[in-house]
Amino acid sequence: MDDQLEIKLFIKYNENIFADGTFYIVPIFGYQVFTTRVFAPEITSFYTTSLSILNNKEQATYELLFEELKRNESKYNNNIIVTPKILRCDFEKSISNASIKIFHNITIKYCVWHYKRSLEVQKNKLCYNEVENNHKIYLLYKLLQIFLL
Repeated sequence: MDDQLEIKLFIKYNENIFADGTFYIVPIFGYQVFTTRVFAPEITSFYTTSLSILNNKEQATYELLFEELKRNESKYNNNIIVTPKILRCDFEKSISNASIKIFHNITIKYCVWHYKRSLEVQKNKLCYNEVENNHKIYLLYKLLQIFLL
């Protein structure tokens, strides 16, 4: 897709932004690859609106990224400021704090998948044997996972 279509899709569907970082595909000179996406019904898919190689996970870095995103959407929208209403992301406070600082009235909705994954990691770190060997605790843990769906 060309740049103009990218901007049009972002401007049209910017109310709900999805953001996430990954460490699996990052080049040697970076720390993470961070993407923002919107859902575009025209292509019945999520559409990547930004792809950035970041050097760290600090709030100031995310602030610069969101500020640049805001500046670009304004630039291609006749200087009309477009403000996202909802950001869906993982539980990283530096992302949510930066988005609130740049997009002021944005609502943060945290990703349940990341939350469930975090619970699983914490369970395994803290009490793997207790949960696996105690059927009642195991059932409670599974109920909690189902509840979070």
